[in-house]
Amino acid sequence: MGATYYARPHALVRAMLGRLLRLQEKRRLIAAEKVDEVLRQLRSTPYAAEVEEATQAGQGPRQVERALERNLVRAYGRIIHALDGPPQALVIEMLRRVEVDNLKAILRGLATRAPVEEIRAVIVPLNRWALVPVERLLAVRSVPEVVEALDRLPYARPLAAALERYEREHSLFPLEVALDLDYLRRLWARAEALHGADRASAQRALGMRYDVLNVTWLLRYKLVYRLSPQEIFNYTLAYGLRVNDETIRRAATASNLAALIDALPQPYREVLAPLQDAGIARMEVALRRYLSREALAFLSGYPFQVGVILSYLYLKEAEVRDLIAILEGKSLGQRPEEIQALLWSEL
Repeated sequence: MGATYYARPHALVRAMLGRLLRLQEKRRLIAAEKVDEVLRQLRSTPYAAEVEEATQAGQGPRQVERALERNLVRAYGRIIHALDGPPQALVIEMLRRVEVDNLKAILRGLATRAPVEEIRAVIVPLNRWALVPVERLLAVRSVPEVVEALDRLPYARPLAAALERYEREHSLFPLEVALDLDYLRRLWARAEALHGADRASAQRALGMRYDVLNVTWLLRYKLVYRLSPQEIFNYTLAYGLRVNDETIRRAATASNLAALIDALPQPYREVLAPLQDAGIARMEVALRRYLSREALAFLSGYPFQVGVILSYLYLKEAEVRDLIAILEGKSLGQRPEEIQALLWSEL
């Protein structure tokens, strides 16, 4: 790999980095009084085409949010077209996180008997990279039929394995966790298929994400769902950058939140220690902001490696997530400081 292979992707990523919103633009969006003002401002950003398309169709904030996610898919597509071989396969697999979310939305819609059009409205098309037959799934009437319709796709096996527990407990939790864990294992395998410095940079960039996911899950499983240590161990990832099996065992058996945080390695212990009374949502934001800082730091290193691409994609995903949070906050009448406190970007 190296400079020759990454010359074109590197130039593309640098150009796309220049199209991420500036801090002043985000601050103006947060300060806007109404949703309409947020949409007006977004029409002068790289999200203009998607916002205009949604508003011209008379769609509301929820549909605009899906339009912003379509912008993210298009960003992925541009990078995918600039790559080939194992790095391209890795980025395509990263994009499939959107498809996992689509599948969860379909399962939730079935479980709640939501109208088909309501489910379709939250689906984000993956276009040529889609595996899931969305329209076929929207025509089924039960969760077991979803599993049957996914036959021979990678999502069928983890869902089938969790189906018995779903039917016993009448909860989508085991199905959604099974989808997440299986997807993340497949993504890690794509990183391991790389060679040399590319493999190391991918595992570092992804490893930080996996650490944050594991820590977030530990907090939720322990404090919200009250799962047993064995269940927690089964529902977390066996790999990452700094969070390993021993970390998870110690955190899963911790007697309280302070002990759980103390079981974590640095820098996660340092990030979370001051927030023990702030709630899980604020802790997750702090972890995500740490990831944003690390992604920016990665971009200042050696440029001709896949980790730079993964870091850009994280920043792009964080930006889209923040824009959705701003729209939702304005729809709910939240104050600017309340919205800013939940953003993954530090302003």
